[in-house]
Amino acid sequence: MTDVRAYLRYFQTLAAQHSSINDFFSMDINEPLAALRDGITYPALIVNSQTGKFLAANNDNTLDEIHGGFIIIDRMANHADFSTEMLILQGLKEIGTDIIARMHHDSLFVGAIQGFNVNSVTYQMIDGIFDSCAGFMFSFKITSPINLVYDPVKWSVPGIPVGRFIY
Repeated sequence: MTDVRAYLRYFQTLAAQHSSINDFFSMDINEPLAALRDGITYPALIVNSQTGKFLAANNDNTLDEIHGGFIIIDRMANHADFSTEMLILQGLKEIGTDIIARMHHDSLFVGAIQGFNVNSVTYQMIDGIFDSCAGFMFSFKITSPINLVYDPVKWSVPGIPVGRFIY
């Protein structure tokens, strides 16, 4: 899944379909910060920015390895109430696990997120983000074939022959 738009739409769909998720954002920091002024409906799913790398061990069969993830957060109204905070965090971890389970299912049976490997999933508890929020950040890898084809039309420069090495 190398298409950035399809990736974002997939997570937006998951957020809309999960019964416990009430809001969705991409990790453009301005989007959740602006929503803080207008009000975020919690729990909220925030899709992290993608990073990745190309893999081509023998200069063939090139793969695009996407490092993606999401944060599931809720507002902690009273940090002094530790037991309530732990119940909320447990619920957020369960929601995140539901999302991973759905991704695993979709990768095996639907083909919606091909290349997802459940063995690559990591998670960590996060606290003190945005407006007294806490939650869990889940990270994973998605590996997809990519065709690195040189297209000389995209590289033609007037007066310079294509294919000639220039210093």
